[in-house]
Amino acid sequence: MNDDLGPIEHASPGMAVSVMPRGESGGSHGQGVLEANRGFSVYVTTSERTWRPGDEVVLACGAMGRRVAALARFRDYGEGLAIFFRQSPWRPFDRRLLERYRVQLSATLGDGGELVPVTVTDISMGGAAVLVAATPGAARISLRITTASGEMVLPAGVAGGHAEEAGTVLHLRFEDVTPESALVLETLVGSLGAGLAAGLASAAA
Repeated sequence: MNDDLGPIEHASPGMAVSVMPRGESGGSHGQGVLEANRGFSVYVTTSERTWRPGDEVVLACGAMGRRVAALARFRDYGEGLAIFFRQSPWRPFDRRLLERYRVQLSATLGDGGELVPVTVTDISMGGAAVLVAATPGAARISLRITTASGEMVLPAGVAGGHAEEAGTVLHLRFEDVTPESALVLETLVGSLGAGLAAGLASAAA
C-alpha cells in the first residue's frame, strides 16, 4: 500500500456520502448517507438512481476536512439503497485519485490472444490513454502494466481514440478491475501525484 495516501481509516454508518465518477469511467455524481459497511459491500441510502452496474466511483464519507474515501464499483440497487463493492481500504480523502497523469510506461495490450506492446501516455484510476501501432478489433481488452508494486491486469473498454504521427492513441475506460489490481493502480497513481506535488513545491521554492 502507498503510505503517501495516508493511514487506513474507517467509515461509520450515518456519515454523509459523496459518490464521484473515476476518470473516464462514466457514471454520475451523487449524494447519500452511509447505511452500512459490511466487508467489501457498502450500502448507501439515497433516492438517486444514476449509476449502472460496473460504474467505477470514489466514495467519500464524512465532513469536509475529515473525509475518508475508498475506490468502489456500483453493484445494484436495493429498496432505497445503492450498493457498491469496495475495491480499496478507506483512507483520508485525496483528490489525486481522480486526476489523470502524463506518463511514459511500457505495457502490453490484448484481448485474450496475442499481447502487443504499447506505451501508456496518461493514466488515472478510471482509465488510460495508450499509444498503439494498430487498433485492436475487440471492444473489450486488457492492459497489463508491471510496476515496482507488482503487475496489474486492467480490463478495459475502448472509449475513443485519435490518430497521431507515431500511431493511434486509444482512450481506455477500466472495467471490472479486481481489488488486487486496483491496489497496485492506487499505489502508482498516488506516487505520480506525490511526485507532481513535490515538483511543484520545489519549483515554487
